[in-house]
Amino acid sequence: MDQSTKEKLIEQFREYLETEQINEEESQQTDLFSLFTELAALRNEIKLESRQVKNALDMFKTTFDTVQSSQELLGKELEHCRSEQRTKIRDVTRSLLLAFLEVYDRLEAGMNSLKNYTPSSWKFFCQRESRLIQGLQEGQAMTLRRLDQLLARYRVRHLEVLNKQLNPHNMRAIEVDSKPKIGNGIVTGELRKGFMWDNEVLRPAEVKVNKK
Repeated sequence: MDQSTKEKLIEQFREYLETEQINEEESQQTDLFSLFTELAALRNEIKLESRQVKNALDMFKTTFDTVQSSQELLGKELEHCRSEQRTKIRDVTRSLLLAFLEVYDRLEAGMNSLKNYTPSSWKFFCQRESRLIQGLQEGQAMTLRRLDQLLARYRVRHLEVLNKQLNPHNMRAIEVDSKPKIGNGIVTGELRKGFMWDNEVLRPAEVKVNKK
């Protein structure tokens, strides 16, 4: 190969290298531009998604607050309904217990009448009356015991008032007694029994009170 040919080949190779270098630089510039474009698009997409996430969180917070508020309101309404139901049940139970006490009074009055009953002077009728009265007493005594058990089941107890100081919260003075040896305001007689229901006065006792 002569010198002229060598120089031509070298010149062609130099031109080839220069062309490749320019193409590489242009390719690098093109790749950087694409990268910046993609980064800008990604940044905008992230901003958009962040905004959507924020809006979603705000919406969820509003919904959660609404649900929580509704739940609290529902809880209050439920407690109010339960309270009203307990009050109504207690009012109805109180009315029934007072009705039982009326029956109790009548049974006890009948028992006292039978105890104070004087049979006739005729022997034949006296025996029949005695058996009849004894049977009535036993029957009423049994009914009274059952009624006492029923009242005890509902936590109703009899007020002990005899020989105690008058208490206006659970006693009513109906009659006045005069006994000089007893203190003023002391209960000397029970005209009508009083009863407590748990810690509540179901029916005040009607009493006779000493007054000097």
